[in-house]
Amino acid sequence: MNRRERGAAMLIALGGLALISALAAAALTLATAPTARTVAAEERARATRAAEAAIHRLAAAMAQRELRASAPMDGTVISTAFLGAEIDFAAQDAAGLVDLNMAEREVIERLFTATGADRPAILISELMNAREIRDGRGGFASLAEIAALLPDAPEAFFDHATVWSGRATVDPWTATAPAFAAAANVPLEAAQRFVADRLLNGRQAALPERADLSALAVSEGEIARITVRAETEGGGRAEAVATLRATSSPRAPVTILSWR
Repeated sequence: MNRRERGAAMLIALGGLALISALAAAALTLATAPTARTVAAEERARATRAAEAAIHRLAAAMAQRELRASAPMDGTVISTAFLGAEIDFAAQDAAGLVDLNMAEREVIERLFTATGADRPAILISELMNAREIRDGRGGFASLAEIAALLPDAPEAFFDHATVWSGRATVDPWTATAPAFAAAANVPLEAAQRFVADRLLNGRQAALPERADLSALAVSEGEIARITVRAETEGGGRAEAVATLRATSSPRAPVTILSWR
């Protein structure tokens, strides 16, 4: 065998080895893929269990008036370890959001503007027309119903709105900045400065000048939107969001109004 033939034979041999290696790698991938998917599913399930258990634990805490009074209900994110997962959770008083069933037209339109809506005047007209069909107030059962009605509304709009507070006013001490800006009729920048000052000084923070005080009222914190995000060490992630109402009933001290 001459040099050229030996070289050709070596190339053929190397090509065969490469093909065998590729087939072996593919077989290994196929063999391990179900295991990897199973592990990922198990991690997601662990994260989901942690998130849902955290919601129930927070619901139990919310049933106690003293804990409600002392807990941050302004959407402040708190991080901790729980049931083998790292969780971030936040409680947002529903009275710190704009109630789309109860708020005045001008307030809701300002919330559209504060959250970056392209056509706030059109969106508010569509919303108010739909609300009028539902006897004016109290007709929407969920934010999802409104989101389906207003597909062009910015997603951020629904972060600062509710249908559960049952009041037209907003609590300045738990309000999000856009909700406060809309209710108090102040610029969003002024509302953001107030919220930052509130984080540092609590109820000693000074309300912005020219804030519409008639649109503000302190709440009892009896209705809250609880958001929990959980992540396991193995990379499983889950989120649970529930709106809870504290009641005076000893049998059912907390009612779940919504869950997703």
